[in-house]
Amino acid sequence: MNVNKTSKPECAHCESRLLGVFCDLEKSGLIECNDHKTSNTYKKGQVIFYEGNVAHGLYCIFSGRVKLYKSGISGRQQIVRIAGAGDLLGYRSVFADEPYHATAEVLEDATICCIDKKSFYQVLAKNPALALNIIQKLSKELRSAEDLATSIAQRSVRERMAELLCLLKEAYGRQGKKGVIIGLQLSREEVGEMIGITQETAIRLLSEFKKDGIIDVKEREITILDAKALIDIANLDVINAFS
Repeated sequence: MNVNKTSKPECAHCESRLLGVFCDLEKSGLIECNDHKTSNTYKKGQVIFYEGNVAHGLYCIFSGRVKLYKSGISGRQQIVRIAGAGDLLGYRSVFADEPYHATAEVLEDATICCIDKKSFYQVLAKNPALALNIIQKLSKELRSAEDLATSIAQRSVRERMAELLCLLKEAYGRQGKKGVIIGLQLSREEVGEMIGITQETAIRLLSEFKKDGIIDVKEREITILDAKALIDIANLDVINAFS
């Protein structure tokens, strides 16, 4: 793996920090983090850490996006999270003193900082606001994992695909000429891995939605043309769908 050392983004002036759990970190904590971290650039497709590796530290995304996935017995992947600027990677494994629970692979060129476990614990012990932010983040991720498990168990593949497109629209959508463009380029295989279906099923469902005029697809770019139709297919509550 070719990883490039890069000039270290200064924590005190990092805009991405304001998007994540470090947003309330006091100046002394920022200085300590900055003094003990390393920063690297990764190209699309490179792996930051593998499922089962010893968790020596945690990572914070300065720029770019990363997918975290688990591999099943058959080798089939299940994407458990898409992470972006300000997000942490590997922190649950660090806190549990366990190997990394998933593989982290770069979806688009990224700059990522890493702080070793010992140094991070020292910062955490002095900054209760940071600890609270991490607890809140863990709680939200647990809820998302529970929602995904329930969706896979109880919803049809068509409903799951419609729900996923709604969530991607909410998280990554930007207005285009024809509709809302999902600003996250995923392969059909990766789309399937997010909701526990095969690549073939993902291709079929996206083709059906396109034929019905609900979405438009050009290579890896998906545009939502009829968001209400997706909400109806997914049987989502319009008010609470993205809460």
